[in-house]
Amino acid sequence: MDAMTALAIGLAVTLTMAAGAGDGAGVRGERIIDRTVAAWQSQQVQEPCILENPKDPDRLVMFYSGVPAGDRGICYIGKAWALKSDPFTWHQDPSNPVFAPAPTGWDSHSIRLDCVLYIPEEEAYYIYYSGTDRSDAQDRIGLAICPAGTDGYSGIGAAVIRRFGDAPVLAPEPLEPFYETMASQAAVLRERDRSGKWRWYMYYSYRGRNGVLPGIRLATSADGKTWQRRYNPDDARGMGQLFASTPNSYYEWHQVFKVANTFVLSMEVGTNHGERWRPVLAVSRRPDGGWEQLGVDTALQTQWPGIYSDKTIYHVATPAFYRISGRWFLYTQACPLPANRNYIDGNWDMWCFACDRRIATRPGLASLFIPGASSTRPTDARR
Repeated sequence: MDAMTALAIGLAVTLTMAAGAGDGAGVRGERIIDRTVAAWQSQQVQEPCILENPKDPDRLVMFYSGVPAGDRGICYIGKAWALKSDPFTWHQDPSNPVFAPAPTGWDSHSIRLDCVLYIPEEEAYYIYYSGTDRSDAQDRIGLAICPAGTDGYSGIGAAVIRRFGDAPVLAPEPLEPFYETMASQAAVLRERDRSGKWRWYMYYSYRGRNGVLPGIRLATSADGKTWQRRYNPDDARGMGQLFASTPNSYYEWHQVFKVANTFVLSMEVGTNHGERWRPVLAVSRRPDGGWEQLGVDTALQTQWPGIYSDKTIYHVATPAFYRISGRWFLYTQACPLPANRNYIDGNWDMWCFACDRRIATRPGLASLFIPGASSTRPTDARR
């Protein structure tokens, strides 16, 4: 048994295992990353960015962030792998963390994982992350590039991950109409246009005149490296956001993906100034506009029968949906309700939840699968 296998932690911490994945008995959910095995991630693990291994279609690769209990102002990035046949069992890597704050520069204090794309023509992973040289929240977005190597996994590490340039690829824009003091948490999509050219779309969180994390804005690029902001003039509130966000809520880490003809944003939203974090969804027919948020309670964890508990998943954040071998799963971080009710002091674990409940979104757009009661097992989650 090699070292990676020895650290396999597909924990048998299954609080509720549905008797059958679609029999309505409950939602299957398991802790999948053991934050306690290493000091660098002992406070919380978060941002599950999962890709099919480009060199081995039977395996999955996960990039994720970790925060140490000894210094909650810093963050690192690690990796893990799983078989596609068992998306609940993940193997943490003994070489973790594989990416850390820089010795000097704009990201020298802390970094946090945003998203990861595999670029086949370069045989490389594009790692977008938020970083800062200060002691407070990450405030700029950077890019690092890592060769996939011969097997798509073992070569991922500090020795080969290279930052793109000396500056962030997106820094806050203080001038009108943006008035930003921070820009962070990028979800990046690469989509071909009608001419066949690649177009890149970045959905990011921000802070500034509109408040703290008040919603999502858009930037676009032709190469994933040079970005231009897009202010939405149709935002009646004058915020330039993609869609009308819920007032008094925080919009932070998010994921973007496509289902059939529908673009989907999966976001962590802390309603009432972070009183309870939960997954929230928005959908659109096109990546650059027309977005509409679904109700903030649509995927609320209290509606996940048999698995919800204040003592385990009161807060659910960094939600990412993945279709694996024809079925959908939600990967998140989650924590119990802290005694002082401040989510910042929570011990955040990483979870995987089966998604067997089909929901309608908007007329003409694809339905989605989320955790919840279901009487029928989905046979084709593409619809």
